[in-house]
Amino acid sequence: MGIKPLDLKKIQELAGNTYEAIVIMAKRARQINDERKIMFNKQLEEMKALKAQQQSAPSAEEETIRIVDEEQVLKVPIEQLKIAEEFDRLPKPVDVAIEEYLEGKLTWNYEKRRY
Repeated sequence: MGIKPLDLKKIQELAGNTYEAIVIMAKRARQINDERKIMFNKQLEEMKALKAQQQSAPSAEEETIRIVDEEQVLKVPIEQLKIAEEFDRLPKPVDVAIEEYLEGKLTWNYEKRRY
């Protein structure tokens, strides 16, 4: 994945100034990341529930992969590894947020502060 230049004039046109645009895109990227984290945790919980059901059944054997790190060896269930790989293939939240912003898919408003 290489560096992709962005048209700063287009970014400024949509928001008014560059800083404002960066804040808008960063907040959207955080939202996307939070949504993915919830989805990832939900899939892990479903996997754990399924694993618990299978353990109550006779002769249920879990397939694991050994991952050797510099300091430790981890046993990771294959299903969990597949879920992690699926999420690794998704585009980065920042890239999605920038694309949504440039395509005009984002809306935002300003809160009026009371002093």
